Amino acid sequence: MNQWKLCILKPGEKEVISNPSWDQVHSILDQLDGCNLDHVSLLSDQAGDLMVAGGDEYNGVRLYYLSYYDDGYSEELVNSSVSEMDEEYINITVQKVGTDIPKRYLVEYD
Repeated sequence: MNQWKLCILKPGEKEVISNPSWDQVHSILDQLDGCNLDHVSLLSDQAGDLMVAGGDEYNGVRLYYLSYYDDGYSEELVNSSVSEMDEEYINITVQKVGTDIPKRYLVEYD
């Protein structure tokens, strides 16, 4: 059986929930705000690391960066409504550091 860990990084603390339910994952994602909570990861030794960061508000919309990493392989979620030619960068918080990320890699969370 695959073991999952939900890692929640807050200022000065790290919480780990083993084998979280989807309700727990959803609840934590709802708390991402770019300030009090700006980074969570869903980890598995067998399936890799799904990381969600950000939650900063930009023009009235909260934006998030999602990446997947597994043993040297990585992918980023792409916002299909943003052109690849769009060179705009937006500064969001990733692990308490302001990070300029291309707009095409930032998505809304409904």
